[in-house]
Amino acid sequence: METHARRSKWIWPTACAALACFTVYMFVMYGFLSVHVAFAHEQVEIFDDMRAKALETSDVSRAVGALEYAINYYPSGTKQETGSELDDIVERARRYAVEDIVAHLRLIAPEVLGDDPEAWLKAY
Repeated sequence: METHARRSKWIWPTACAALACFTVYMFVMYGFLSVHVAFAHEQVEIFDDMRAKALETSDVSRAVGALEYAINYYPSGTKQETGSELDDIVERARRYAVEDIVAHLRLIAPEVLGDDPEAWLKAY
């Protein structure tokens, strides 16, 4: 009986310490998640800004500049972990912006360079 009493007096302090450690861990992980979500939000905004900048101009070199910025702005694996859900969201937004800019370039450019963004970057 004496052994049981000694063990049971350590149960509550141990449980409380474990709960405190878990709470601190979750708070830290929430902080990291918040930072990554803020990064993703900022990246998607940049892509939207580059799309808008390109679509509002008839100057091919300015549109290509926006295209280049969208392609090279913090590539996958820099602000987001490659393959993560947030990275997928960011890269999808990048892809849509690049596709829209290239489609606009095909309308305003004097020559047709196709759908490959690299062809546009090399030409201008």
